[in-house]
Formats: sequence, C-alpha cells, structure tokens
Amino acid sequence: MLATPRVRKTDVDSIVFEAESRRQEAAASAAKKFGTTKGVFVPTIQNIMGIILFVRVPFIVGQAGIIQGLGIVWLSCATALLTAMSMSAVATNGRPKSGGCYAIVKNSLGAQFGGVTGALLFLSKTFGAAMNVLGCVEVLQLSFPSTFGDLPMRMLGAIILTGLAVIAFVGVEYVVRFAVMFLFPVVLAVAAIWVGVVVHTVGDGKQSQGIVGISGQVLRNNLDAEYNQRAGVEWSFKACLALFFPAVTDPLAGSNLSGDLKDPQASIPPGTIAAVIVTTIVFSIQVVVVAGGAVRRDALIEFPLDDFPRVPRFVVKDLAWPHEMIVVVGVLLSTLGAGLQSLAGAPRLLAALGKDDLVPILRHFAPSDGAEPRKAILFCASLSMCLVMVGDLNAVAPFITLWFLTCYAIINIACAYLGYEKHPSFRPTYRLFKWQVSLVGCCVCFFIMFYTQPLSALGALAAAGLLYKYIETQPGASAHTAHGESELPIFEREPESPSNTDKGSDSETETMCVSPAHRTGPSDWRSGSRFKTARTAMLALEEGDLQFKYWRPFVLFLCAIDGDANYVRQRGMLDALAQLVRRGKGLALVNGVVVDEVAEPSLRKARKARRRLRALLRDRGVQGFADVVVAPSHEEGRKLLLQAKGLGYFRPNTVALGWPTDNNKRDARGFLRTMDDTTAMLKTLLVFAGDRDFPGAKDPPLRGRVDVWMVFDLFPAAGLLLLIPFLLLRDDKWKHCELRLIIVSPRTDAGKEDDGKLEEAVKSMLKAGGVLAKVLVLRLGEEDAPRFARDDSLLTPTRQPSVRTRAKLTRGSSLTAEEEFILSEEFSSQPLPPEPPTPVSPPSPMRRIDSTGKTKLTVLLKEHSGSSELVLIRLPPQKREQPPQEWMVSVDRLIEGLRRVILIRESGAEKVQFFQ
Repeated sequence: MLATPRVRKTDVDSIVFEAESRRQEAAASAAKKFGTTKGVFVPTIQNIMGIILFVRVPFIVGQAGIIQGLGIVWLSCATALLTAMSMSAVATNGRPKSGGCYAIVKNSLGAQFGGVTGALLFLSKTFGAAMNVLGCVEVLQLSFPSTFGDLPMRMLGAIILTGLAVIAFVGVEYVVRFAVMFLFPVVLAVAAIWVGVVVHTVGDGKQSQGIVGISGQVLRNNLDAEYNQRAGVEWSFKACLALFFPAVTDPLAGSNLSGDLKDPQASIPPGTIAAVIVTTIVFSIQVVVVAGGAVRRDALIEFPLDDFPRVPRFVVKDLAWPHEMIVVVGVLLSTLGAGLQSLAGAPRLLAALGKDDLVPILRHFAPSDGAEPRKAILFCASLSMCLVMVGDLNAVAPFITLWFLTCYAIINIACAYLGYEKHPSFRPTYRLFKWQVSLVGCCVCFFIMFYTQPLSALGALAAAGLLYKYIETQPGASAHTAHGESELPIFEREPESPSNTDKGSDSETETMCVSPAHRTGPSDWRSGSRFKTARTAMLALEEGDLQFKYWRPFVLFLCAIDGDANYVRQRGMLDALAQLVRRGKGLALVNGVVVDEVAEPSLRKARKARRRLRALLRDRGVQGFADVVVAPSHEEGRKLLLQAKGLGYFRPNTVALGWPTDNNKRDARGFLRTMDDTTAMLKTLLVFAGDRDFPGAKDPPLRGRVDVWMVFDLFPAAGLLLLIPFLLLRDDKWKHCELRLIIVSPRTDAGKEDDGKLEEAVKSMLKAGGVLAKVLVLRLGEEDAPRFARDDSLLTPTRQPSVRTRAKLTRGSSLTAEEEFILSEEFSSQPLPPEPPTPVSPPSPMRRIDSTGKTKLTVLLKEHSGSSELVLIRLPPQKREQPPQEWMVSVDRLIEGLRRVILIRESGAEKVQFFQ
C-alpha cells in the first residue's frame, strides 16, 4: 500500500514563518506605494486631459461641427472605456506585478501576446512623450510669441524633453509627486474656461476675436461639418478622428504603474473607469458648450502664426476668466505632466521586456532588483528626442493612434477569447466583465484602424505578427506561466540527493520544496482551445476512423529503463521512430517499466524517469508522449501498457521493440510472451535490429538501398511491409535511398519467363499504389526457409481462414465478426494442436544449412542486402516446441551482418489500405 506522506513539524513552521515574513514585507512595501487616486486616477486623467483637449478640440469642432465632433469624441471614449473594462477584468485575474499592462496580459494570455503588447505600448508611450513635448512647445509659442516665437521648435522641444528625462531619471516617486502638483492647475484651467464662457455670455464677449459666448445662432452655424483644406491637409471625418484619438490613448496609464500600487486589483478597475468617464464628460462639454456654442467657426479654424502654419489658434486661452494665464499655465503643466508619465511608464515596459528575456537584445535594459531602469529611461528619452526633431505634432499623433489601437485590439480580443473559452484559470473578480463587451471593443479598434489608416494598419498588424513569431521562437517565451500566477505555492517532496540515498529514505524526514512545475510552465494562449478541440475530436472518433486509407502509425514503443531511471539507448530507435511518426502524421508513445513494487520510492523513480523521457523526446523531435509505469516484472509492465494505453478508439495500432543484443541479460521467454501478447491484442509488431544505429538529426543523409523482403507471401500485413519504408523514404535522412522489393517465390521449377511475368505484375501493383521501386525475384524452396512458410495445418479444419478472408486482408477490406474471431483464435497463446502426419518430416529451422553453417535464406540476405542501409522482413515465427533461446539465436543468425533491420510481425487483422 502506498504510504501516506508526512511532513516534519519544522518544515510546517518554516513554511508558516516564510509566509508571515512575506506578509510583513508586503505590508512594509505597501506603505511606500500608492492608492487608487494617486496611482491610477490622477495619471489617467493627466494623460487624457492634455494638448488635444485644449488646442486641437476647437479646431476639430470647426472642421467637423458639433454633431460629428461629438461622434468623434464618443467613439474614441467608448473605445477607451471598453478597453478599460477589459483591462479591469484581466487585472483582477490574479495579482499583477511590475510591468503594468504588459505583465498583466502576459500572465493572462501568454508571453507571446504579452511581449507584443509590451513592445507596442512602449512605442506608443515613446511617441506620446514626444507629442506632449511638441504640444508644450506650441503652447509656449502661441502664448509668448515675443519670447519663444523666434526659437526653433526642435531646439525648444529638446530642452523641455531633457528636463523631463532628468525628473524621470531621479525616480518614480518624484514623478507621482509632480503628477499631483501638475493636475491641480489643469483642473483650474478647465474651470477658468467654463467660467469664461458664462462671463462672455452674460457680457459682450470678444466679438473682434470671434468669441461671442453661448449663442443659439453660433450653435446652429457650428452644428454641421464644413471640411476644407487647412495647413496642407484635406480634412475629413477620418482625419479629425485620427488627430483626436491620441487624447484618449492612455486609459492604461494607471495599470502601467501596477508594481507601484498598494492593491492593483482594487485600484485599477475603479480608477481607470472613473477617469475615462470624467474625461468623456469634459470632452463633450468642450465640444458642445465651449467650442461649438461660444466661438464662431472662422475663429476655430484660424492659423495665426505665419512661421508655424500647422499650429492652429489657441482659442480657449481667449475664453479664460479671470486671466488667460490660468489656462496657459494649466495646459503647460498638463503637457509636461503627460510627457512625464510617458517617460516613467515606457522605460518600465522596456525593462520588463528585457528582464523576461523575450527579446534577447533588450536584456541589457533590465535593471537589478529594486533599482530604477535608468538605462531604459535614457534609451526612451533618446528615441523621443528623435521624434521631437520631426517638429510637427500633427505628424506624430496618427502613429500614436495606430500603436495604441493595435494594443487595445490585442487586450480586447484576449479578454473576449478567454471569457468565451471559459478557461478555468481565467477568473476575473470584476463583475461587469462580459466577453461580448470585449469583442465589441476589439471590433471598434479594428474599425478605427482600417478606417483612418488602412495601409498603416496592415503594416502595424504585420509587424505585430512578426514580433509574435519571433518571441515564440525564444527560450524565454516558454519560461512563463500563462493564465495568471497563483499566490499559493505548491509543495512536493524534495528528490533525494546522492548523499541521502545511502542512508535510506524515510517519509518522515523528507523535506518539502516548491514544485518545479509550479515555478515555470508552458505559456501558450491556445492551450484551452486545443483541449476543447481534442476533447471534441476524441468523443466523435469512431472505430473505423483510423483504419484502411486513414491508417496512421500510432506506435507504442516499449523502451528499456535502467536502475538509475535512465533510458537505455537502442540503436537509434528514437530517431527512427521520430522519422516514421513525423512522415506518417502519426503519434508515438514511448513507455517504459520500472521493476519494483508499487510504493512511494518506486513511483518517485518512475516520475523521474518520465521527466527524463519527455526531455529526450523533445531533444530528438519525437512527436508523442512519454510514460513510465511500475510493475513487478518487465513482462507484467509491458502487458499492462499493451492493454491500457490509449483512450476510447484512439489506441496504438503498432508496437515497437528493440532486439535484445546482450546474450547474458536477454530474456528470450519474456520477449516471446510480449510478442504473443501484441499479436493477441491485434497489433502489428516492429522489432528494430542491426549492426548500426538509425540516423539521427546530426547524422548525414543515407545513400543506398532500402530492401523489402517478401518471403513466400505477397504484401503481408495488408501492405504494411511496404508502407513503413515508403514513409521513411519521405524523410530527409532517407530520401536519397532507393526502394527495392525482393520477392522470394517458393516455386523452384519456374523459369525466367515466369519470373518476368511476376515482376511485371508486381511493378504494376506498385505503380497503382504510387510506389517507385525496383523488383527482384528470387527462388527458394519452402524447406529452405520453413519459418516463413504458411503452415495452414496448424489450424483446426473448422477455423482455417478462407481464401476470401486472406484476400480481404491483402486488399485492406473489412472482416466479418466470425472472420476476426477465427484470426484471433489462430494467434492465441494456447498450445498448438499436434502436427498432422506427413510423408516428409518437417525440417528444423536450422537444418537446411550450407558448408558455412548458415541457412540458404541467410545466405541470400547477406548476398543481396549486405550493403543495404535498411532491410525490412517478416519476423520468423517460433515453431512448435522450439526453445525460446534457440529461436532467438536463429533470428540472430538470420540478420547477422545486416546494417539496419526492421522485423515485422503481423497480427492478421491489419486494416491498412495501401493499394487503391
């Protein structure tokens, strides 16, 4: 009986102590971190309420009118809100760590999508920093033309960006402090504008400047769109949408600082959604009341600076009350704050990408634990500086739209997919989440992308796809657990060290460790759909789906495991198996047996051997699965595997064995019993032997012949003897070899004319089957190869297969229940009836020998196939009362001197349709 595992009390105390230490460290760290307002709401508001709100919204209303202007605002804000809801769902699926949106998506959907999202967000924020700096320059030149009007825009932008980079270089704590300081003047500026609208409405306004206060006439005039060409651009709805969308491109600003939040799960959803709702209201008031109702259209689309023809008028500055400097200072601090937030978030994304080693070249930007990502900050500032040198906000803004929309689409489709799949590990605590909402968000993102910039959208998606495939090939992509990370560790026994092995194993003194399977795991977003697809396919699978023309090599390889739980190498069988399964689109089960009683030490040893087998299969490229069982003997273990392996109708149809070569250790009787069990279970047996290894991945391709010997039988095993070499020859290691079919006919009295007719008939059949092969006909008497002669007298008269049954087997037709019963009885392991009397006594298998002591068939094999790279031949059966060891010696002599051999034993019930 399996002993119940026990853990020492000291181990439990250490686990509790470690958990308490972690809790205290988390509490101490939380005291230095930020809550919902400072960590999420303020950064999000600050990123949204920026240069677009104050400078570009009036111009957009002047072009698109109030109705279409509201449509642009609501469409953009709806996209941001849907993405914020999706992000809230993903953020509440496990505890997000540092890395923000990138880390959240990576843990929920896998490293590939997480890496793509992180890279695109990094580009978006880098472009965003440049956009805000250029916006700050515009405000300075519009508000103080005498001071800053003569300064080049690029030089002024470089000075501002350098100052922001210094603040970001000092640390994120100072960024948050400056963010709070910058937000208050922004709110005050908005209030000053709204109060100014009321004051101008009550008073006379500034008629000469086009500011008249709220007027019904102005509302009617500004209601519809009047697109025209300005600043060299033919404006339209999609051009205005592309210009405005950067205003709402960062509702994820709070999640980007997830590593600096006290409780990301509790802070990200309310902080982000509240910020999006508030800014939507502010934008709507700006469109309808401020720009659409209080300012004439000609003032909205004016470009006052001749030196800067692409900079529209700063209308809201003239609306402000009591002084325009309130708005100027507010807008300046807004752009500086948003740029500072971008310079704080982008380097952390880059550092997280480098730390996870998804893109090897970025590992240089990964900081040490607890340190600021200063290298990443310098790189982001340098890249933003290059964009500032463009000197045009209108040229930078559409790229920000494109990058952010691509990220939003990925996040939304991720949530929609996981929610639709109902993956057990996707458990968001955000109650408002519905996968349909995320799907709508994804569709809206794609619509805006292709509506505004169709060619650029294709380019962005292609770049994202290439980056996805690149990350998929990196070793770091497989070192992250998909679908979240648990806060609870999983414990298992520590494997015994060599020093403890000599002392014996005591279940009370075994230590505990975190399971390696919990530390890392495969990160693949398709795992859930693969399971559902496999489940549906397995339930729909019928008995005949893997037979006849749909036959595939489903091979159970009964390998050998030594006492140290290592795989015993057997002439490159794994390589041959990999080639056969790969080219036949089949599957391999590599299974071994640990000989011992079922107990904890033996099961631990079996798990160890299973892990090593799995690693070996990955290294050799074998498409299949590994398993190891514990049994009292090799024979019993193999019998268990033969009976139990498979699921439903999806069961192995072929069994592979390695021919035992150690005369001192091989168990001839056990080997024969495994062969008989395989035949009784109606499975084809493949035995791999020879003097040389089968070629591996590092070996050069073989050049030579592959010989198929058909002795006294045309197309045994329903053509399987030809199908196996046909599949192997499709592999790169065998494709330069030529196939040759050697037919050994029992008619010794036939002449050359009969041989020619037989050869032509066989070639015709091969051509019909799509096989190109040479044919060689040899003559040999049955008494010279008695083991290959079909001795029908061994069957009882009432159970002999009819000619019709044998014909069905040859052409691959199905058998009746009675015919299958006769075949199963034919190959049962019960004692065979005595051989009927015959005038000539049956020759012994080793009786017909020449002067060298070899049988005539052995001589033919050596003569015609001694230099062949591979020989396939039927496995000689054991004759009645022949000792197992003698039979094994006879097979040794048969294949002696051959390079590589595959011995095939048919069960008589093969359902393969090799010929049409």
